[in-house]
Amino acid sequence: MENELNANTKADLMSIGSVQVDKSLFPDQCKSTATAGPGAGGSSIFLRAGNRRVRLSIDNLSPLLLLPENEHVIIIKGQDVIARDALELPLCHCPEQAYITLSEKCVYDCQFCPVPKLNGEIKNSTKVQQMVAEAYGTGELKAISLTSSVAVSPEKEVKRAIDIITQLAREYDLPIGVSAYPTKDSSKKLYSAGACEVKYNVETMDLELFRRFCPNLSLPSVIEALNNAVNIFGRNRVSSNFIIGLGESEETVRKDIGCLVE
Repeated sequence: MENELNANTKADLMSIGSVQVDKSLFPDQCKSTATAGPGAGGSSIFLRAGNRRVRLSIDNLSPLLLLPENEHVIIIKGQDVIARDALELPLCHCPEQAYITLSEKCVYDCQFCPVPKLNGEIKNSTKVQQMVAEAYGTGELKAISLTSSVAVSPEKEVKRAIDIITQLAREYDLPIGVSAYPTKDSSKKLYSAGACEVKYNVETMDLELFRRFCPNLSLPSVIEALNNAVNIFGRNRVSSNFIIGLGESEETVRKDIGCLVE
């Protein structure tokens, strides 16, 4: 396929991060609304070509335009077609995944994150089980991903995640990943409950920026938790989110991403 979604094209699309979509052309079920992190409240779509997938936010001011073309869609920038892809239908927030935010409320008020202002839902175990069952019923579910803000305290959030993971691990023979704010022994407890992957977000590795944007959190604690998690979950089973654009230099980005990879 011409204009395939190769690594360079995907990098270009991710650097822009958004696309215009004509609402009359695409059904609402192809859209996903974020409930956690800096993009909370916004809608996005998933595009796939071959073994590559890209997620783009829907933005009427984006320099990219998404249009139908036979059984595919095309992405146009200016006068040029830069990619031909297929729209993917999300199950729960993501294609092939039940990606569920347990708590859409947060006691922390990181400056880049809208979650505390959205006053979202706190899902109980019954609700989570229902969402996973519906995704499983499609026959397309390949993984379960749980993420959460901190509605009351990190300890209570991890405990609730452990209870839900334990229930899901008993019922489904599927990989379960979890993203949470770390606590003492959280990696050991989440792993014992049945999680096979964990994510602790550093947000930024620049300590001064971290103190400014996340004044109530501890960067050293997160880094220590990441180090410990690798020993428990193993290679390629531990990850972190790193936000670009808080005021860090390119040199800092390269150095700190290198530090995380090590």
